Amino acid sequence: MRRLVWIIGLSFPLLSSDPLSLWAQEHGTARSLRVHFVFAQTLKTPVQPIRGLAFGGRPATLAALGDDGIIRIWNAPMGELLKTIVLSGHPKSVSCMAFSPDGKWIVTGEDFTKAEIFTGKIDLIDAPASREVRTLATHHWEVESLGFSRDGHWLVSSNWDRRVRVMEFPSGNPVREFETAFKPHCAAISFDGKFVAVAGEDSRVTVWERESGMELRQLQGHTGSVASVSFSPDGQRLASASADGSVRLWSIPLGQSLQTLSGHVGAVKEAEFSPDGKFVVSGGADRTVRIWDAATGQNLEALGANSSVWQVALSPDGQYLAAGYADGTINVWKQHE
Repeated sequence: MRRLVWIIGLSFPLLSSDPLSLWAQEHGTARSLRVHFVFAQTLKTPVQPIRGLAFGGRPATLAALGDDGIIRIWNAPMGELLKTIVLSGHPKSVSCMAFSPDGKWIVTGEDFTKAEIFTGKIDLIDAPASREVRTLATHHWEVESLGFSRDGHWLVSSNWDRRVRVMEFPSGNPVREFETAFKPHCAAISFDGKFVAVAGEDSRVTVWERESGMELRQLQGHTGSVASVSFSPDGQRLASASADGSVRLWSIPLGQSLQTLSGHVGAVKEAEFSPDGKFVVSGGADRTVRIWDAATGQNLEALGANSSVWQVALSPDGQYLAAGYADGTINVWKQHE
């Protein structure tokens, strides 16, 4: 029987009290998912590691941030380097990057020290013009992560000052600020911009409601720091990657773990839901990129590499998968129909 769970004025449709069957029942009887990626090409950079990796626009355009603070943009299907954006006047400690879904904008996070004052900046870059436009925000301490909502209207950032901030994009107008009890390594905003998730040195994952600013959930189960969080398209599930070697899938309405995805050996650096929510991609220190059935938790495929995985990214249509490695290379795969 269909019922509703109400959390601080928000309604979530649930079809079962069993968290493990929540996704399967909502989308029909669970059946074996078939996802297979075939290798397309390797993109090489002269620096290591890859600190940021994201798709934006069409055809599948891939942006990568190297340890030299330079952004390189490729046509992923062809493997063609389209442009190199050298961030003038920036330190080589540009820490993170995000690519707007429409492919028009890149934002970077950095930190610098002047007169023993530690400062973090978020800068806006016009991607087609390869031109820095302006600084969107300046905060105390380093900007650790950046992420867009699916519609590109919201940008979330996490900082070493233990703050998570949401701004309107591209205006940069601040909307909401959350304070954490730990240094956050990662933050994400749901596809519709309603929810914000953050995690870091603490093994917990915290979920807030953006508009009200109220905390919704504390998701507990990891035994190590969390490096990555990613919302499902419907906003009801969250994937988290941890140093404990696991990826967990969570039900936000229930506040419970749906699946523990075990298979990586060593820390998992990144986990990301596919655009259709049917599978999850993860990458870790064991030099593998793994693809998981989001309904059953089954490991569908393991893609190898020569060094540990620092970043994974999926194109907006889910047809291309990219992984950035500690040795500065990037592998691209195409989904085989």
